[in-house]
Amino acid sequence: MPFATANDGVKLNYVTRGTGGAGAPIVLVHGWSGSHRYFDNCVEQLAEKCAGRQIVAVDLRFHGDSDKPSWGFHVSRLATDLRDVLTELKLEQPIVIGTSLGCAIIWSFVELFTDSSLGKLVFVDQAPSQWIFPDWAHGSKGIYDPASLANIQRVVTSDMPGFAKGNAECCLTKPVKPAELMAVLTEETLKCDPAHLAALMADHAQRDWRPVLPLIKKPCLNLFGSDSGCFPVQGTRAVGELI
Repeated sequence: MPFATANDGVKLNYVTRGTGGAGAPIVLVHGWSGSHRYFDNCVEQLAEKCAGRQIVAVDLRFHGDSDKPSWGFHVSRLATDLRDVLTELKLEQPIVIGTSLGCAIIWSFVELFTDSSLGKLVFVDQAPSQWIFPDWAHGSKGIYDPASLANIQRVVTSDMPGFAKGNAECCLTKPVKPAELMAVLTEETLKCDPAHLAALMADHAQRDWRPVLPLIKKPCLNLFGSDSGCFPVQGTRAVGELI
């Protein structure tokens, strides 16, 4: 598989579909504990419906077949990785689709580098903050304060196989078909190091992106549903309202 190299030497796995040259490239950024395989159900359809466009799905560091170093457990580091991938692959004004943590990576990218190098943006099922604050009550349903963060870290580090299976079931509102895909999602999560996931979630969960969202000037699509297993609808809807 091809790899892009981050500016600290970490190798980032990616897969591509399409040849490019027929419109803006599409970049898919998965969520915490996932990989590019989480897009298996849609990447071929995208390639067919967007014939000629280049589609790139990346494995974040610590995930999938990318390197798993002992540093870099910050959303800002993952945002810098995204910039390095776009630069190395010469992806200009890409349509960037982020799911869950992938949304926060895009928001961090905007905070660090502005959105001038990006094209259209798509956000899927992520609130501006998972954490609950005095002025924000719409965080994650499962990881929203020190106690709930400590609990997920304990679960990940003490029973990674059980976590991998339960995480896929929690995040999927509807059953996936074929059934084998559930096994794929579980297997991809098991490629992660539990300590890495625990450290990364500690950074991700406590970030508040509400001040950053109004800085976005590019066209956006915010996708969310009332049956999300991760967030109340008031939280995910707020992404569009703040932009």
